[in-house]
Amino acid sequence: MTEYMTEQEQIEQLKSWIKQYAFTVIAGIAMACLMIFTWHSWQRYHNRLALHASGVYDEMLTLKAQNNSSGVNVQAHKLLGHYPNTPYAQMAAFMLAKEAVTNKNYPEAINQLNWVAKHTDSTQIAAIAKIRIARIQVLEKKNDEALATLKQITDNSFSGLADELKGDIYMSMKNPTKAKETYQLALKELPQDEATRRPLLQMKLDNLTTVSDSIA
Repeated sequence: MTEYMTEQEQIEQLKSWIKQYAFTVIAGIAMACLMIFTWHSWQRYHNRLALHASGVYDEMLTLKAQNNSSGVNVQAHKLLGHYPNTPYAQMAAFMLAKEAVTNKNYPEAINQLNWVAKHTDSTQIAAIAKIRIARIQVLEKKNDEALATLKQITDNSFSGLADELKGDIYMSMKNPTKAKETYQLALKELPQDEATRRPLLQMKLDNLTTVSDSIA
């Protein structure tokens, strides 16, 4: 009888618990299901966007191979307008910037590169855009603006390239002392396996040192 009463009490306790917490449990399960559904819907949506953007980008490359500049421009701006958060839009902006530089339309090139820096989540892509902006500003003889642009780079893996360009800027500003310091810093920052950049940077530094020694 005692065991029976214990079981009965347990049943009553379970019923009471269900009555008290059933709504909370059901609501929690419903919320979890909703979150899972929303996540999968979001994933499908972004996958569709990426697929559509890829198609537009492929069309743009085809038109570029055909030297159809107007068609390339249309497709590129379609990517920027409708698929701004995809890598394809960023590649299109880089392409438009390169074309603008070729045509010596430097403000348009800087505009496209700033667009990339603003819309990318990658610090590396942003750094590439900023370095290219600085190079254009050097072409325009805007050395102070170029130095300010390079200071905006946050990805340390690009410090060597940024400081090498800073050294070039200081040389054009007739400041060999600052250029030498910056080249030396860049040489320390560049990875040892940078087989292309390191010899060129070392040559710049050696030439600068030779000139400084001859003047002294």
